[in-house]
Amino acid sequence: MRIRRSVALLALVFACVAVAPPVRAADDPLSFDDPGIHFRPPDGWTRVSTPPAGGPMGTSESSPVAAWSFNEGKIDQRVITINIRRADGDLETMERQHEAELRDATDGLFVDKRELTKLSNGMPAYWLRTSQGSDIGKYYRRWEWLVYDGSRSIFVTLLGRQGDFDDDFAKKALASLYVVAYPRDRR
Repeated sequence: MRIRRSVALLALVFACVAVAPPVRAADDPLSFDDPGIHFRPPDGWTRVSTPPAGGPMGTSESSPVAAWSFNEGKIDQRVITINIRRADGDLETMERQHEAELRDATDGLFVDKRELTKLSNGMPAYWLRTSQGSDIGKYYRRWEWLVYDGSRSIFVTLLGRQGDFDDDFAKKALASLYVVAYPRDRR
């Protein structure tokens, strides 16, 4: 009996040592997770501190709940932000309102691309690409995923100087976005 217990205990200890615990998203400093969203930029990005958000449902304000920087402080710096707002309606309405807000807030905004598509997990989303700027050498390109999770409008944005990177870079940088319907018990 003692031998069986000792063998079982030894096997348990060996199993605990031999198998490393899985890495959880909460342990990853680059990852942003909440009950409806997961996002992690590719390696090479740096997490930037943001002011406290207005709770898990976000606010009507446009302050980011998470941000990352690439090539910080250099001429070809790029920034990714996640903004979350409470929303009623649907994805189509959200996209039209967002585009109108961008036009009101930005001089010389041009919508290069607006495509209704899906995230990698099948969630409907808009892929939006805009150009902005009016001074030579100060044109910016903005790529965004616009997603509605049933309660919130989610905007995951990549912004950088036009010409410093392309669509492929933007798609890869934002590829890990995963959104599901926000849990009803947390609304």
